[in-house]
Amino acid sequence: MKQRLICGKMVIDGAGNPPIEGGAILVEGEKIIAVGKPDELEKTPDTEVIDCGDQVMLPGLIDCHNHLSLDTRLDNYLHRMRDSIPELTLRAVETMAVDLKAGVTTSRCIGDKEFLDISCKKSVEEGRLKGPRLIVATRGIRASHGHGYVGYPFNGPESIRIAVRENLLAGADFIKLYITGTVKGSGEIVSYLSKPEISLAVEEAHRVGVKTATHCIGGRGMDWAVEIGIDSIEHAYFITDQQIDLLDRSDSRLVLTPSLFFAEERIETLQPELADVFRRERDLVGERMAAVIKGGLNYAVGTDGMHGGLAKEMAILADLGASNSDVLKAATVYGSQVCGLEDEIGTLEPGKSADIIGVKGNPLEDIRSLENIETVILKGRLVHQQISE
Repeated sequence: MKQRLICGKMVIDGAGNPPIEGGAILVEGEKIIAVGKPDELEKTPDTEVIDCGDQVMLPGLIDCHNHLSLDTRLDNYLHRMRDSIPELTLRAVETMAVDLKAGVTTSRCIGDKEFLDISCKKSVEEGRLKGPRLIVATRGIRASHGHGYVGYPFNGPESIRIAVRENLLAGADFIKLYITGTVKGSGEIVSYLSKPEISLAVEEAHRVGVKTATHCIGGRGMDWAVEIGIDSIEHAYFITDQQIDLLDRSDSRLVLTPSLFFAEERIETLQPELADVFRRERDLVGERMAAVIKGGLNYAVGTDGMHGGLAKEMAILADLGASNSDVLKAATVYGSQVCGLEDEIGTLEPGKSADIIGVKGNPLEDIRSLENIETVILKGRLVHQQISE
């Protein structure tokens, strides 16, 4: 197999080793075979050199909470999920390309309509479409009266059992539940799914070795989910100190998506009355996210449909108190663990997939430099390169 030597100003491997000044990544086929100084790596005479100049090389980013056909750049984007399936599919094709160009080499797609994420995944793997590696949940599972613009209604344990099995038959990599809504309001945070329904869904998935995830902002639904053993809590906007402690003692992971409350360019596309709710609850969400960060929990990060905006999500977390190093881990190594692919992606180490990005600037010093992605390599193949003047 052909070798490629990816050279840059610095290599940050994401595995905790010191950055390598003037470092390089040696790639053979789709895999990394060595990382180090170029003159220390064993190359073949015909090794192709990809010189990324003064770029800092990092592991490809992992968007751990995404929806292919949900696009926050559209006005009233939530209600645009009612568009036709052909329209949603065309949108997904566009958003995949946008994400890849922004350095996202793995996208964990946490619910889309009519199994379109399965079709997109197959098309990317076959080389017919341009996009990141996709980890897909297919249909989100919600109660009829519950939240979930990209979910489908199922009621009662047996109905949910069938939904889980149908999703698995279609090719779901994990199972997504909608337990709560998204905003707190003035009352109790309601769990729309019952504890037995949640338990049965998790049991069905875990019995065949498949992970589970839930949209959950807090309340007793979060307590139930962690007690039952759900693999990831998505959003957790109103998590309490007690729930932070509960998660710290559990095997469940957190995936944070702060832009819904903090990115004005996203909020202003919503209907005015809904936008006002997000603005009113922003300070409380910021307080709770800061508590997660201060509590030392490992978390992954996602855009929830703000395509091309993972760097902005990361910057919000840094503004809330996270170190640049921890935010990088959230979008790489911790994301790989949530996906169940920690042996394949998330760091630049021998044997792992050659998912590599080149950045103008050093994210360890300025996390916003991740908005300046100049090189993207996916599975050893150069898929995007911007030559800076």
